[in-house]
Amino acid sequence: MRRLPATVRVWVDALAYVLALALVMLVLGVVLGIALGGSLVAGKQLLFLVGWLIIGYATLRLWPSSPEDLDQESRATQTQRSRFQATVQELPPVRWMRLPSPNERVALAVKLFLTGLAVLALSFVMEVGLGIE
Repeated sequence: MRRLPATVRVWVDALAYVLALALVMLVLGVVLGIALGGSLVAGKQLLFLVGWLIIGYATLRLWPSSPEDLDQESRATQTQRSRFQATVQELPPVRWMRLPSPNERVALAVKLFLTGLAVLALSFVMEVGLGIE
């Protein structure tokens, strides 16, 4: 896996982050939904709400603060490495490949936006695919 093209490595890194965070949100949503006296339905509804909140937050981070930000490298394209990101990078298949440089990685705000979409998709699958209404 050391000879993967740079684009593939960038997107494997980003999708690993998205899937890991969406899985954490799924577990937390279901556990909180049940713990608050609800059922899987409450967990599904909580996931739906969290998905939209993540998308809203990511959109705010991606939004340029001024027209000059469109010409320059904005804050949204800067990458930050959190503990969660470090943990994700220790999971397969990311740990088996050479990581892209920080300048090549997908911005955290884009990863969060994709995570919001994944959380909404999980909520949809719980309702349509698993029949949790």
